[in-house]
Amino acid sequence: MRWQRIIEDIAKLEGYKKPKIYANKLKLDTNENIAMPRSLVADILNNINIDVREYPTNYEELKDKLADYLSIDKGCIAIGNGSDQIIDLILASISKNDMSSITIKPTFSFYIARCKLHGINLKEISLDDNMQFDPNTIIDSDADICYISSPNNPTGNQFDKDDIISIIESFDGLVLIDEAYAEFARYSLKDLVNRYDNLIILRTMSKAFGLAGLRIGYAISNPQLIDIFNNIIQYPYPISSVAVTAAINILDRKDDVFAIIEEVKEERERIFNAITNLGLRAYRSDANFIMFEANDDIFNALLEEGIVIKDLGMINDKRCYRVSIGNKEINDRFISALRKVCS
Repeated sequence: MRWQRIIEDIAKLEGYKKPKIYANKLKLDTNENIAMPRSLVADILNNINIDVREYPTNYEELKDKLADYLSIDKGCIAIGNGSDQIIDLILASISKNDMSSITIKPTFSFYIARCKLHGINLKEISLDDNMQFDPNTIIDSDADICYISSPNNPTGNQFDKDDIISIIESFDGLVLIDEAYAEFARYSLKDLVNRYDNLIILRTMSKAFGLAGLRIGYAISNPQLIDIFNNIIQYPYPISSVAVTAAINILDRKDDVFAIIEEVKEERERIFNAITNLGLRAYRSDANFIMFEANDDIFNALLEEGIVIKDLGMINDKRCYRVSIGNKEINDRFISALRKVCS
């Protein structure tokens, strides 16, 4: 039957691989803000007093808070159930026969998986050994959508700002810039959304703001695209009232969050130096994680020491791993374990 063929075709696709859960291990594989004190998150959650019998009514208040935080107009903001949901809805709403996208390789694997699910042809431009690419390979393509993670996950680096702007200016299609790690980065393109009508920036509160478990994301774009997304594409109630209130509360504590971000940036440099001092190649990062090269045994060796990192497999014929940056105590534990297994 026809529906069976449809299900069989979907079953052949490779979905997004969620990280394996390891009990009683230090979790340094998914880039949450583990430097954020549990006490701060507890304060945020304990100050929630809402009636969950009712549908959420505080979306506009969250947009006001985000607009103030970003110094942009609230009409340029759309909120979603994590930036993943926004990516998925954008791809689902514009996908059609012969639709194509272009991105870099490696990059956020969720985007690749959703392109396949929605039947969007995907071209991937491999990064060179310094994790860079020629922007003209994207500009000269005939793709309909360009996706760039900035900073890039999993490599951690942020590409030259002028190169990215040249892509936005010259690419004849929609440009999605995923700024999930923007708070740790050198620059953001959020102030350009009213200059370029093909630009959508994706943000999340799962990383710097430490609310990964509540699934809060948002898009920044020109008011016309945002209005279409909010009124036609997005669900009526995409985020729970609990999550919205928590996001509002954490934005009221943004100075505390900024202090934690600065700590992570300082610790990022220390982790980089510790890895390179062991004779391993680490890559400079503008995010809250570092990618490095090591032998095939390093993952299991660190696991034996109670630490989980992300095994990225082979990138440019090198075995690569990614480690999330925590506070000093957490990072000391990682450095000590890495020194032990590399000795």
